[in-house]
Amino acid sequence: MVEQTRVRLQNKGVSDEDHYMKTLKTASISEDNYFNNLLGNDIVKIAKDLRGAHSKDAETGDTNTPVDDILNSFEELKTADNTMQAQIIMYSKLFKINFAKMDPYEFKTFTDILRRHSDLCKPIKGNGCGKKKK
Repeated sequence: MVEQTRVRLQNKGVSDEDHYMKTLKTASISEDNYFNNLLGNDIVKIAKDLRGAHSKDAETGDTNTPVDDILNSFEELKTADNTMQAQIIMYSKLFKINFAKMDPYEFKTFTDILRRHSDLCKPIKGNGCGKKKK
């Protein structure tokens, strides 16, 4: 009905730039979007029901998804003061290492290994301008 009213007003010569015409255009819903939304809502309900039904299973229904883990890791990486701390946070997530339980000597050994063998901890050589060619 809204779309028909808008078309009738267009046929009578009302400009598309008119405030009321813009309001009618915004108020109209395309048929494709309407049915896509209905279908999407149905699929979401079905997925929630499946997840609820299988929440007790050992392999499904995990409340913490891998995407949540990645987002939490990014939030922790934002709090890092330097690249070494960021690497330690990354490795703790990747290898499931609890650095708080580590002996200080073990932690120092681990950070020394990172400094020697990781490209992320090596300082950048030069001033970034490159060499002049002759």
